[in-house]
Amino acid sequence: MYYSTKIKDKELRISAYADNTVRIRISADFEPTLFEKYGIYKPASDCGEVLADGVKCGDLTVTYDGNAVRFTAHDVTRTVKIGTDIDAIGKYMSEKLNGFRPEYRQIIGDEAKRNYGTKNFINDPKYITIDTEGEKFYGLGESNTDRLVLNGRTYLERVVYQRCEIPVPFLMTKSGYGILCNSTFWHGVDVCAKDEKQIIWYLPDGDIDFMIFAGSGLAGVLERFTYVTGRPILLPKWAYGLTFIDQYYADQFEVMRNAEKFRELGLPCDTISLEPGWMKKRYDFSTEKDWNTEKFFINNWARSDNPHEAHKGFFLSALKRYGFKTQLWLCCQHDFTAHEENLAGNPTDFGIEPWFDHLKKFMNDGALSFKVDPCHVCDSADEGRVYANGKAEPEMHNLMQTLCTKEMYYGERNHISARPMLHFCGGYTGSNAYSAATTGDSGGKHKTLVWILNCGLSGISNITCDMEIFYKQTIHYCFFTAWCQLNSWSGFAHPWWAGDEMQAFFTYYDKLRYSLMPYIYSAAINANLTGLPVCRAMPFVFDDPRTDNEVYAYMFGDGLLVGAFSDKVYLPQGAVWFDFWTGKKYDGGQELDATYPDDRGGVLFAKGGAIIPTEQPKQYTDCRDAATYELLIFPAGKSSYTLYEDDGLSMEFKDGKRSSTVITCDEADGICTVTVGDREGTFDGMREDRTYSVRLRTDLPAQSVTVDGKAVEYSFDGLYLTFDMANGKQAKVTY
Repeated sequence: MYYSTKIKDKELRISAYADNTVRIRISADFEPTLFEKYGIYKPASDCGEVLADGVKCGDLTVTYDGNAVRFTAHDVTRTVKIGTDIDAIGKYMSEKLNGFRPEYRQIIGDEAKRNYGTKNFINDPKYITIDTEGEKFYGLGESNTDRLVLNGRTYLERVVYQRCEIPVPFLMTKSGYGILCNSTFWHGVDVCAKDEKQIIWYLPDGDIDFMIFAGSGLAGVLERFTYVTGRPILLPKWAYGLTFIDQYYADQFEVMRNAEKFRELGLPCDTISLEPGWMKKRYDFSTEKDWNTEKFFINNWARSDNPHEAHKGFFLSALKRYGFKTQLWLCCQHDFTAHEENLAGNPTDFGIEPWFDHLKKFMNDGALSFKVDPCHVCDSADEGRVYANGKAEPEMHNLMQTLCTKEMYYGERNHISARPMLHFCGGYTGSNAYSAATTGDSGGKHKTLVWILNCGLSGISNITCDMEIFYKQTIHYCFFTAWCQLNSWSGFAHPWWAGDEMQAFFTYYDKLRYSLMPYIYSAAINANLTGLPVCRAMPFVFDDPRTDNEVYAYMFGDGLLVGAFSDKVYLPQGAVWFDFWTGKKYDGGQELDATYPDDRGGVLFAKGGAIIPTEQPKQYTDCRDAATYELLIFPAGKSSYTLYEDDGLSMEFKDGKRSSTVITCDEADGICTVTVGDREGTFDGMREDRTYSVRLRTDLPAQSVTVDGKAVEYSFDGLYLTFDMANGKQAKVTY
């Protein structure tokens, strides 16, 4: 359903794509884009209405007056013009972005010497301008690592190792609209730098092709964006626990000793990840790789053809028996387009096998997940390379990140008939639907936090960094990311070799994370349902202008504010806040000194009204439906929380097999009422009964506590009131 008109020798189409989503494209042939051809975007739906001069789709109206495109979203109208001064803007963008060619950086650990050619890939340049009214823009993935607000800079939308490994050409604003560029070519976007009230989107080649989204605030716009490009992947529940990356030179005996040490010390851990040393050939990019059997002895005669029947004597099976999942590091320079062309209906034999085929044998050996390093998929590119689909490097370089994760996702999922776990140190539009991500070879300092927040503002939820065990602030913040990993690939970053103080420090945070697993996993499910990330930049949540560019604090799920890398913390207005470490209450709208105990690494606050489900920390995540939870509650008037759960392993959540439990707290007139609603929905293995206890933050001693009208015992330590609800539905505390 679209409006169409001629523009010179091409056609302009304004089409209703989905609810509150309109596509603007100028083309001569309207061939499906690679996003469409390879099934990355959700197909357009039959929605909206065609007007005399455009289309209307929900709260979004887009029209053309013969000179410019105008869109109106929530009473905000903006103008999109087709640029004509190509030479001047092309020169400006080339100067700003170094000719679209960043300098080469060698991948850490990879000594390969490679030559890169250059070519003139600017064949059909064009640009658009978008007039603004001074609003602040967010998005673009990892294009910023020092701030959230994009205004005032020019950005290269090209995957670059260690500099911009996850660009996402998407902008949004609190005014209620977002813009996505549907190009895979390297390109540039000037966000109000040349003109403080104008965005310039410069495309060296390809069609003018954009999506406009309308939504209520940033969260509403992001919901529409991720609806089209893919919601954040829901990982298996165990993937939200701790991953330990062992040393490059570790052998199977060292790996087993380290696994034993985690269990001996009571350190929760779910995954052991092996670095490239597991391969027979160092940094093997081929599809012929195999185990380095001098370090990891795998008997060929005992190997299985079934991932669920790995030989019981292999070290991977031994790890599995004690709750560890094994992850393998990969590198590649594979051409994924051959497989994608076959899937898209092109039966050509390109002589290139599907990438995942050679990995099945390792899953049959007992490996359960993979870490894909960007390597030659992500570093500086040979511009003369042409892929199996006939497209050249400048058009394919960005999209190869998404195709890599897509093939890995479906390869794992289909082979093990369960939810896959992989993480990739790169990405582009749509990759968040297939893979978790990391901030690559960038450590775990402050810029990685900004990287994570900007990725969250671009639809990427499952992202973490390399935890550095010798830095308390890094450990503090890393344990409050969507998933977490301790990287010991070089040296001894093992908790038990970090010194008594750091071992105790790490142990506390590790157990705290596992106690929060119900809360974390529920936030991950919510991200998969709505696009709202687990780590939420402050502008997502608060209208307080002091938080618009906050890069030292963020919300972890609905109720926890995490601060790191600063000696100050600002508590947003419109809420009360409780220091998680001390229980002290503060009014919002003020800046405080970032004070915290010596055995903590940063500030942590609970938002007034927060309801946080917790459990006793386990040694590893078994995915069984829990028999009991403790609700940690910080009353402040009326508040509500929805706890999402599912079986943690299967793909049945795609069919809606999950449960939701609405929990409310209402504090007024000397009475605090906690109500646990019924579990709505069902999933395999869901318990028929669930008991709850409550730990309620209060300054006042209770006069009485009842559950479903019956008095129950309670205790009060001066800060927290604790009692057991059993399987009751409503508790009433009278002060």
